[in-house]
Amino acid sequence: MGEEFEMLRIEVEVDEKGKLKAKPYGMLAEVISPYLEYTLRVLNGLKVIARRDGRNVYNLYSPPQPSKPGLRFLERRLKEKAFGYVFPGTANLAVTMRCQCRCIHCSAARFFDPSRRELTTDELKMVIESALRLGVSLVIFVGGEPLLRDDIYGLISYVDKERAITSLFTNGKSLDRGVARRLKEAGLDVLYLSIDSPYAEEHNRLRGVKGLFEEAIEGAIAAKEEGILIGLSTYMTHERLAKGELEELLEFAQRTGFHEVTIFDCIPSGRYLHNTDCILSADEKRRIVELQRKYHNSEHPMGVIAQAVVNSPEGAGCFGAYSQFYMTPYGDINPCDFNPISFGNVLEEPLEKIWYKMVHHPDFCYRYAKCRMQAEEYRRKYIDPISEEEVLPIPVERYGSALPIPRDEFKRR
Repeated sequence: MGEEFEMLRIEVEVDEKGKLKAKPYGMLAEVISPYLEYTLRVLNGLKVIARRDGRNVYNLYSPPQPSKPGLRFLERRLKEKAFGYVFPGTANLAVTMRCQCRCIHCSAARFFDPSRRELTTDELKMVIESALRLGVSLVIFVGGEPLLRDDIYGLISYVDKERAITSLFTNGKSLDRGVARRLKEAGLDVLYLSIDSPYAEEHNRLRGVKGLFEEAIEGAIAAKEEGILIGLSTYMTHERLAKGELEELLEFAQRTGFHEVTIFDCIPSGRYLHNTDCILSADEKRRIVELQRKYHNSEHPMGVIAQAVVNSPEGAGCFGAYSQFYMTPYGDINPCDFNPISFGNVLEEPLEKIWYKMVHHPDFCYRYAKCRMQAEEYRRKYIDPISEEEVLPIPVERYGSALPIPRDEFKRR
């Protein structure tokens, strides 16, 4: 008769002050303790933007704590020590290219290829399961407009809630009370609404849809009332920042009741692929960070995340090919949704093999210190050779065995 051994058990609780306390037990307790202690110190220093079922929500890109999905980072740490390379925490899955909007800044537009078919329900479920095996604890459904897929509710339901939470980015056109209720019933945790301007008329102009702003906000409020955490996603340009639109949008988000706002940089990707004039200056990014800290650190519960700090050398650096991947509706796997370089297709080889290839590539095996798509050296090698006429993504094999980008552009993991 075989003996039983307790390899690892972690007891976690929230104390009366709302702080996390945890203790590991078992044979791996000593190995995991440093990671657990560090993570608790970080989390307990963060603002709690919401509470769900007695658990703390620190941001909408991480599972609440304590929870089984929330502790999956320890699993990834153990796998990293065992295998010697990183595993993803987030899967960004584009499930369709269809969309009611015609945004002038669309980052997905150049991925559209009418000669290819989008993945079926069963194929998407295969990808979800592979992503969960890799260690993903957040599955984000994006598009196009993911609500245009009839099977989106089934895909959300398919994600094992013991291993991951689910999020969905929407333009809000198809979002109403009935849809919000179905999303909640399917198990959706987070809904992120894309808003380009605090002014309805301007937002509708940029999106090419009359009345969209009003419909989208009404739908987001309905989703919140159904029990879904709601976020507002926007991007910042030279002009919008100069006109004071960011602060107006943050004020609007607070008044409306959003749990979080994400401020992306205006990135030269998609229809803007070669428009590097849109890249924000260091002074402009500093202004964004100042506003992020002002609103995030206020007594108001709403959280604010800014790419200008998160994906900078002072923050976490580039997430692409490190803690996340992006999949096009056709199954191509890229480092992120802004980066048009593909490392393979899930219809041709397993996701696990594609991830292995990506994180062992000489230009992707280190954590990049900043957003690759805003980095001059990366763009010179990977983006400048792409013509305006080409449909994206571009297979990484096109770049051959050229020397890697100088490693002073990287931050070691």
